[in-house]
Amino acid sequence: MRVAYFIFLLLFTFSFRKDAFCVDNISQLDSSKIALQNSVSDIDQYYTSLYQSGKFNGNILIAYKGEPIYKKSLGYAVKATGERLNQVSSFQLASTSKPFTAAAILILYERGKLDIDDLVTTFYPNFPYKGVTIRHLLSHRSGLPDYLNYGASFGKKTYISNQDVMNMFAQKRPGRLAAPNTVFKYNNSNYAVLAALVENISGESFSDFCKENIFDPLKMKNTWVWHPSQERKEGQTYGYNAFWKPRSSDMFDGVAGDKGVYSTTEDLLKWDLSWSNNTLLKSSTIQAAYEGQTKGHSGKDYGLGWRTTDLQEGKKIIYHNGWWHDYNIVFKRFIDDSLTIIIMSNKYNQSIYNTGFVENTILKDGEFKDYNILSPQYALNEEENRIDFNIHYHPFSYPPSEKNSDVNTGKTPPTINSHSTANSGSKYYVVKKGDTLFNISQRFNITVEALKKWNRMASANIQLGQKLLIDRIKGND
Repeated sequence: MRVAYFIFLLLFTFSFRKDAFCVDNISQLDSSKIALQNSVSDIDQYYTSLYQSGKFNGNILIAYKGEPIYKKSLGYAVKATGERLNQVSSFQLASTSKPFTAAAILILYERGKLDIDDLVTTFYPNFPYKGVTIRHLLSHRSGLPDYLNYGASFGKKTYISNQDVMNMFAQKRPGRLAAPNTVFKYNNSNYAVLAALVENISGESFSDFCKENIFDPLKMKNTWVWHPSQERKEGQTYGYNAFWKPRSSDMFDGVAGDKGVYSTTEDLLKWDLSWSNNTLLKSSTIQAAYEGQTKGHSGKDYGLGWRTTDLQEGKKIIYHNGWWHDYNIVFKRFIDDSLTIIIMSNKYNQSIYNTGFVENTILKDGEFKDYNILSPQYALNEEENRIDFNIHYHPFSYPPSEKNSDVNTGKTPPTINSHSTANSGSKYYVVKKGDTLFNISQRFNITVEALKKWNRMASANIQLGQKLLIDRIKGND
């Protein structure tokens, strides 16, 4: 009998060491990385609670040193069909499209096709607003009127184009808001004109120029300049108001540059890396783009396509948010701390712009420790959050459940209590090794959140697991 037990234990040990903790898409961080994992877990709970309370529907990606440390999809891409979001769902970037337009201009600048201080009238002689330069457009210091306020001037066109905007300015000549380079006034006309300049100078459509010179070189396979006449692409989301009413297109959706780019969180990370690694533009051009042109006293400014915020010790945040047709977008880059926050929502709620919780949770004292992260923490859709996982009697550490709780409910487990005892009504058994709980049931359903907590607190001991299994075989539960 003892020989049989010995053989069984050898087989068990081999099986455990081979397969234990092999959970796809959940990173196993060692003890030196627990602090970051705890932060990521807190962020996961934060956004999950927002989703559960109806305050968030979208995708999140947080990256450090160019590597994702947290990704999550919560909610619907298309509510009517029940299509769920995933990490390749594409969102309308709204004004977060503007840095792409600025990059297109800066590419032409590096190729000698234009100068940043060229007048718009150099390329459009009938442009009625004299003294406006490309730099003024890039930094919202042109004083141009906002074309979105002049819809009636375009007649009954279903969709207007960037050239229609240029023609309207030339023909209707609405009054300017300010003299050029006298004040910062953010408005979409600046970037509609810039996209028209890209078309005029390159001889290509703005869409084709961006694809050939930005999206394709960076392998942004799920990014494109959208036109409302196009058929919906696979993975493309719909925009909804706060009550799940879908938002229809209007005539202004035919204008690109100020908005109109569709992309994914993963593609935006590639875009982020291109600025960190000087992939598309020279370092000197990038630094010029980051330099604020307004010279305000609040620490916030606008460069050549980017909003900027100066932090203590000379650090900067380079970012651009977006809001259009109920899409809300955050693209925030702590360039000195190598932290990037990308949040995309296709159901209107301005709460996503408040990223303070994420920043404070991860940065803490204002800087990262080098955790040398090798793989991302990944959480699935809420409705896809239950994994059917075959344990094969592998012992996992797990915080004790409250009495009479059932892990199969999918509820987030309670905080670990170092003085907890075994719950005789559950499938979990306590052993006195760091008050660790081992699951010895052969099959069960569990949430991704619980699996992450297992990874964080894992301290399973094979010998204890074997003893526990033997006790169960003997009937000593």
